[in-house]
Amino acid sequence: MSQEKGAQPQFLSGWKEIADYLGKGVRTAQRYEREMGLPVFRPAARSGSSVTAIRTELDNWVATPHTYVPSPARRRALESRTNMLRANFLQIDSEIALTFSNLALTASDPEKKRRTAQAARSAYVAIMKLSEDTYLADADRDKLETNLQRLKRELQSLGQTF
Repeated sequence: MSQEKGAQPQFLSGWKEIADYLGKGVRTAQRYEREMGLPVFRPAARSGSSVTAIRTELDNWVATPHTYVPSPARRRALESRTNMLRANFLQIDSEIALTFSNLALTASDPEKKRRTAQAARSAYVAIMKLSEDTYLADADRDKLETNLQRLKRELQSLGQTF
């Protein structure tokens, strides 16, 4: 099929042409492919090989809303960071729950004793649920289990049931 004189070619070849067509930089176009599914083709079918694109597909992609999809490496990094934050939260929350149970044990006012014991029990239940989906290193898991065992004993002595 021959091109009319002055007409733009249907195919774009290389990141520079694709990026120019989109009005973006090359790295932005590459990120769009990686994270948002920009429709490009690799004739050699290898990552890092030359790329081509079809103008109409790029036009359709631009006109369609798309969602950010992190790369597998980025997703693993986010999951690792999230797990680390959860693990830190579990340790801190177990210390706070122990503080509440100690306050309840030493409270002379029955209402204060009940409220602080209930707060410690709620924290215990939340920690148990969250810890099911959180990876902890052995030392962290041991420390958390020790805190939770102590917390459970104190809560039972305060009349809390599980």
